[in-house]
Amino acid sequence: MKRNNKILLRTVLLTVASILAFVLASPASVWALAGDTDGVFGVDGRLRTFGGLVDYSKLPSFLKDQDTESLFQTSLRLMADGRAWKRLSYEVHVVQTLNLASASAGGLFLDSGSNRYQALDGTWEQYNEGDISANLALDRFNVKLSFPWADLTVGRQAITFGKAYFWNPLDVFLPFAAEQYERDYKTGVDAVRLDLPIGNFSGVSLIGVLGREIALSGRFVNEHESWDSSWYGSALLFRAYTNVADWDLAIQSGKIYGGYQLGGGAVGEIGLLEFRFEAAYFTPEGESASLPFPFQGQLLEDHWAAVLGVGHRFENTLTLEFEYLYNGAGDSDNLEASLLRLAQGSTLHMGTHLTGALVSYDIIPILNVQAVWIYSFSDQSSLLQPVFTLSLSDEAELLFGASFSVGSRPFKEGFIPRLQSEFGSYPDIYFIELKYYF
Repeated sequence: MKRNNKILLRTVLLTVASILAFVLASPASVWALAGDTDGVFGVDGRLRTFGGLVDYSKLPSFLKDQDTESLFQTSLRLMADGRAWKRLSYEVHVVQTLNLASASAGGLFLDSGSNRYQALDGTWEQYNEGDISANLALDRFNVKLSFPWADLTVGRQAITFGKAYFWNPLDVFLPFAAEQYERDYKTGVDAVRLDLPIGNFSGVSLIGVLGREIALSGRFVNEHESWDSSWYGSALLFRAYTNVADWDLAIQSGKIYGGYQLGGGAVGEIGLLEFRFEAAYFTPEGESASLPFPFQGQLLEDHWAAVLGVGHRFENTLTLEFEYLYNGAGDSDNLEASLLRLAQGSTLHMGTHLTGALVSYDIIPILNVQAVWIYSFSDQSSLLQPVFTLSLSDEAELLFGASFSVGSRPFKEGFIPRLQSEFGSYPDIYFIELKYYF
């Protein structure tokens, strides 16, 4: 294991050094790999190298038999965009990843290729042996027809609803987790989307998404099929938006994964502060699956989720954000069942009442510091995540930071592990990341 860690460290250092040398030797202006994305055809890209150390020393040994593990990933994203003719544009994203990771705690840090709302298996596992793996994935591939009266987009595409930072109950299509700092690119879903503008600031959208059903094991039902979809795993959504008195308003309803949703949101300013509000009600499709023994209850239940946020960015670059989440699907009295629901994507957190705070400031024009704090009132646990971002050039960024967990740690009741808090069940993670755009 020591030899593997030495090899891993040497690989990380050599990769970072080589990319850094390439960055510093490159011209100062942004350049495209090929063509022009504003024209008929162009290719841009991003190269990302991530290295991390996962510290399990605060967790009991029955959860992990060693104190530390390593995370390492290099990913190359190639993005082909263009406009074939006046009304037809297209987008294709291909992501190649190489993983040297012995840890399984990197879901919020490493690029992932397996998600719900994807009927087509667009991944190719090129290699998987021990701690080393490599895969190629089609993250987006879509065409867009633009008419004077509407836009029609067909294919795998990123769909984002909601304007809050930590939690977006209306953003049902693969939203970012509250503690996820890596938000450059959102994973695409297999969709047909029709956008109909009504005036300058109003319109309606109709979205149909094909998706797979996820079993209680966390794997897809019919996981070995290259194409699979079901009504349970798919979505058919209506959304309308407008602006009233400088407030952006939106409502949406329809079928989403596992059931039906009705919700709305509002974003506007009162004085110097920006306020955000979102709320959504969910009800399951038919009879939901029961939780496996020894848990009691259903996997999906009727619940409300609501977010109230406030924030402001000052002229000196200081940014303050604060949000409160009511998570009706969380159950702090049965954290093991809540963990299962969280893994299934049917709840935002294990607890019911949470708050999130963000502070961001440019220490100097090329160095930004950001600190995120998430606190669960339900079990008095919290997560603190400081991240420093150094701009090396117009195209390159170096990030380094950590994720610290605070809360009551799990214990063993006979042979059964018991959770005492949500974030107290997390390990600490230290990381460094280099991103280069071209």
